[in-house]
Amino acid sequence: MLFVQSFLNEKLAKFKQSAILADCELTRKHQTYNSEMLSQYIAHNLEEQLNKITEHGFCVMDDFMLQASILILADEISALNAVAHLHKAGTGKTQINLNEDLRGDSICWLNEANASVAQLVYFKQMEKLRVGLNEHLYLGLFALESHLALYPIGAGYKKHIDRFKIDTNIRKIDQAVRQVSCILYLNQDWLEEDGGHLRLYLNQADASLDIPPLPLPDITYLDIAPIGGRLVMFLSDTFYHEVLAATRNRASLTGWFLTR
Repeated sequence: MLFVQSFLNEKLAKFKQSAILADCELTRKHQTYNSEMLSQYIAHNLEEQLNKITEHGFCVMDDFMLQASILILADEISALNAVAHLHKAGTGKTQINLNEDLRGDSICWLNEANASVAQLVYFKQMEKLRVGLNEHLYLGLFALESHLALYPIGAGYKKHIDRFKIDTNIRKIDQAVRQVSCILYLNQDWLEEDGGHLRLYLNQADASLDIPPLPLPDITYLDIAPIGGRLVMFLSDTFYHEVLAATRNRASLTGWFLTR
């Protein structure tokens, strides 16, 4: 009996060790796959941004603004937080439902009429992007709404979509809706191990990728690190996404281009 028990314990230990090794290997493969996939969607200028969002529905651009402006914006959100001028973000169509288990950030809406110098630089950059999107994709984007957002340590935002598909038969005349979502990160010296990634769920296989598929359900998303100066742009009614918890405060400036 003792021999049998010893034999089973040994088998169980070997099984657990194999499972751990397999899990580590799958994680390594996913990280490699994720990194290789992300490189396919990196843009280096406005023209590449427009081409990639036309082809894929989303894109990533580093150094969207000069680091000097990013630092000032980061300081501004810290200052707002210090004097309690940020308020808890809501969820739902009315954005008045508070549920920190679902969404844990605090925000401050921006107004171009009383914007700071750094905020005006942001609005100017976004206006160039709006004009380019309209010329390239004929989206009819007419306005931008933006807010600063601060996620404290451990906070996130569960899987959601920025705009549900709207039935044109019941849509109100001249109703403004979110068409393109843009997230500009304000975090300095961000490391992979700090967490806080944007998890962007992909909706279909991308034929442009030459990476062989892996037998993992997790390859249906990309994890994008919130590196300071990085802008992530995607179609608001197409991509579900979530914000993963971080080990540091996580700051961003989120904007939505509106259409009617």
